Amino acid sequence: MPDKFRRMMENPSEWRLRMSEIIAGKLDMDQFGVAGVYLIGSVKRFTAGPGSDIDLLIHFRGSEEQKKELKAWLKGWGECLAFFNNTLNGSATENLFDLHFITDNDIKLQTSYAVMINSVNDRAKPLKLK
Repeated sequence: MPDKFRRMMENPSEWRLRMSEIIAGKLDMDQFGVAGVYLIGSVKRFTAGPGSDIDLLIHFRGSEEQKKELKAWLKGWGECLAFFNNTLNGSATENLFDLHFITDNDIKLQTSYAVMINSVNDRAKPLKLK
């Protein structure tokens, strides 16, 4: 295993961040009705441990069918990452993603997790999309 990869894998926050960036880069925004994806929680703050999940804040504008398909798509990725995480450190989880959906109205009214989009203290980290 190359040293750069080995060092990344030793830091739970780093490899979770990198995998989140890669997966977000593969997400088809139009297909799934997504306006944005943000990283929140311990991975964003770089305090994740071996058992930490990856909290994704999803700005969603699509239909219920698109949401169902998006959840299934991300479930597959999350289960794969959970298997990878278990192989690396023995931390058994079913799915490494914890999804939080927000709408345009949530952002307008600053409800729920939407307050993190423009927060001064704990701002959500936008992930680059396809």
